[in-house]
Amino acid sequence: MGRFGNLASAAFAAAFLSACATLPAPPDDRSSVAMFESDAQIDAYTRAQKREAERERKRREQSGYEDMIVVTGSRMEAVPITNVQEQGVDEGGIVKATTDHILVLRKGRLHTIRHGGGALEEIDSIAVYPPGDDDPDDTWYDEMLLFGDVVVVIGYSYGESGTEISRFSLSEDGRLAYRDTHYLRSDDYYSSRNYASRLVDGHLLTYTPTDFGTDWREELPYLERRQADGSRVRVAGPRPQIGIGDIALANPDPRYDILHAITSCDLAREEMACTTRAVVGSYSRNSYFSADAAYVWTGGESWSYAARAAGKVDHADTLYRIPMRDSEPMTAVAARGSPIDQFSFLEDAETGNLLVLLRDDDLGEGMWQPEFSDGATFLVSIPLDDFGDGSVEVPPGAYRALPTPEGWRTQNRYVGRFLLYGGGFYGEEDETPELFVVPLDRRWAERIALPHRVSRIDRLGEDGVVIGPGPDDALGFSTIALDAERRTATVTDSFALPSADEGENRSHAFFFRPDAGDPEGSDGVMALPVARELDGLDLEFLGSSSEMFFLRRNAGKLAPAGSLAAVPDERVISAAQAMEDVEDCEALCIDWYGNARPIFIGDRIFALMGYEIVEGRMVDGEIEEVRRVDFMPR
Repeated sequence: MGRFGNLASAAFAAAFLSACATLPAPPDDRSSVAMFESDAQIDAYTRAQKREAERERKRREQSGYEDMIVVTGSRMEAVPITNVQEQGVDEGGIVKATTDHILVLRKGRLHTIRHGGGALEEIDSIAVYPPGDDDPDDTWYDEMLLFGDVVVVIGYSYGESGTEISRFSLSEDGRLAYRDTHYLRSDDYYSSRNYASRLVDGHLLTYTPTDFGTDWREELPYLERRQADGSRVRVAGPRPQIGIGDIALANPDPRYDILHAITSCDLAREEMACTTRAVVGSYSRNSYFSADAAYVWTGGESWSYAARAAGKVDHADTLYRIPMRDSEPMTAVAARGSPIDQFSFLEDAETGNLLVLLRDDDLGEGMWQPEFSDGATFLVSIPLDDFGDGSVEVPPGAYRALPTPEGWRTQNRYVGRFLLYGGGFYGEEDETPELFVVPLDRRWAERIALPHRVSRIDRLGEDGVVIGPGPDDALGFSTIALDAERRTATVTDSFALPSADEGENRSHAFFFRPDAGDPEGSDGVMALPVARELDGLDLEFLGSSSEMFFLRRNAGKLAPAGSLAAVPDERVISAAQAMEDVEDCEALCIDWYGNARPIFIGDRIFALMGYEIVEGRMVDGEIEEVRRVDFMPR
């Protein structure tokens, strides 16, 4: 390190130790993370960060090394129509349903379409931005959740620099009425794969990152209510709890400059009331919600490439566990690697462990970053009892080395007692048409050849399905039979849809309805939005579907069941022109979360396709259109 480096380290240590009297400390038994109890403790920590940041800047100037840092009370009942990761954990999306109505969030408006009583008709539409908002186009409205007669819309407001939460009342006849708008101070939470909001037992849960530096007072995610004149008033409530793992506490590195907050709001209350629990980490992060806790993995590539290469950084990452109940303490462990996305996690009730699929070099789930992963691949198993103050690092024996897929577009999914993963390069996945299957209770992994690439992995009851581009511009579907007793995996059948691509990349775009009476729930109908002409690699992220394709599985065999088109053939040109001409997007004009979803309600089948909902019915194994409703704003 040289003389200067030794002197700098000694000086920093002396300055840091002099402030230790005001820094938080974990419990004596180290059973939970340390909690900041006062402003003075936070100030002491952020001052130490600032000093270290200045020393690092001087070291870079002297060495000539430039770091490469990644920047970037109703009777209505909700009907489960969302393809979610965890049972009992609903995810914010663009379509929800009650027993009588379908709700659609599209381009800054909420729409209700009645399906009850055999109907299919538009009922109401309302702008999702607050009344009197003179500049609504600075907010990106992304997600919607439904609890009883309360509809919640979540977006990110660049004008207000925070997460915007608006509530609407849904009447029994499908009418919408604005209730209120609240803001949580946050940085942009957008992820190309994950969702920012969840609904668990009537509580709205949101993930929000905020800056954590010397101006931390201005960045804390307090809840504020919007007034009629556009001003904001802070809602009385408990101060956000802030926890810090052992690694960040012992190393106040300037890159530990983000608060990762989980806010819980009780939607059953007339007045919005929320509590926030936050943890200290770096920009790189992954979040996952089970029914019992939220997990935040922070670290990874937020450390500079140059510092890693020079051997100056040898910190493990920190994995936090934030229980849903405020009475339970926040805990952490130290670990290495980085998850790909939220589907890399599984809170395994059968073993009491948290399982995480890791890559050596990954970027977390910030803007577009889940689409790029690299490095060696591991499956780590962490007993929940090992979570504490974050000082204990997961031992090497807990990491199970797995085959590494080629390319940096990796998909992964847990299906029953198996992990499935695979991937490739964008536009070149045909060079790696293979799937890796890993039994969770065995020490081997199987490589399975496929007749197509891997761009989506999902569940068919106890079995899996892999979808991806195939030869001659076809879209391939392969079903994977998973035998939990024998721990075996077999490709049971494959189907190729000619001249097609996936029109959506979001997990919600796929849905599978098992046949009634199937004990394993593996036979039934699956649906997926597809595009017949996808000219750009990025279009699948923004919604470019032209039809909803249906595929049946019966006794393990696949058979096409037809499609519901976005518009009748004779209307393609006029409808496309109408989409160009109509001024229908006062607030949000890009379908970040896509614009097409399959909807199964009871024995009825619907397809959301842009501003249309098309109803179909199965006749002799083939879908045929019954009717459609057009709810484009006029």
